[in-house]
Amino acid sequence: MRVFKDKKYHPLLIISNFIIEFLKIHPFQDGNGRLSRVLTNFLLLKEGYAYTPYISHEKLIEDNKTEYYVALRRSQKTFDGKKDDISTWLEFFLAVLLKQAQNAQELLSDQNIEKILSSKQLAVWQYIESLSEVAPGDIAKQTGVARPTVNQALEKLLQLKRIERIGLGRSTRYRKIL
Repeated sequence: MRVFKDKKYHPLLIISNFIIEFLKIHPFQDGNGRLSRVLTNFLLLKEGYAYTPYISHEKLIEDNKTEYYVALRRSQKTFDGKKDDISTWLEFFLAVLLKQAQNAQELLSDQNIEKILSSKQLAVWQYIESLSEVAPGDIAKQTGVARPTVNQALEKLLQLKRIERIGLGRSTRYRKIL
């Protein structure tokens, strides 16, 4: 979308406005709300908000359904007049995104990493934690986890910013980020 590339407005303002406009036109007989939340997640991910897969935006909306409808209706009532005012919607939308980010931060903290890793990924993580640096082959050998699974776990740990890659190719090693 060109509006994101222009960088004239913050991406969260663009996404919030897009969603309320989408809900205003109500293109489908059913499922507009669910689709708007899927679109929200897609746009957030596209703009670099990588926490979205870890905490459900859908659940946060569901948990605050009354506030959701109040904010939506108050803002949509202004669409008939000369000046649209989405401030109520914007406040609600940004509050939900803040809660989502805070929940993700809590979930992704050191104390909760076991909640988001599989048992094999956790074995890889725990082995890396015990060493200063390690190669993928050594991880597979010492943990008994298959090399493709080790590679997948390493990618996940890189995404979570728990480890860093040192070098490339056959000499690649990994270490915990302090």
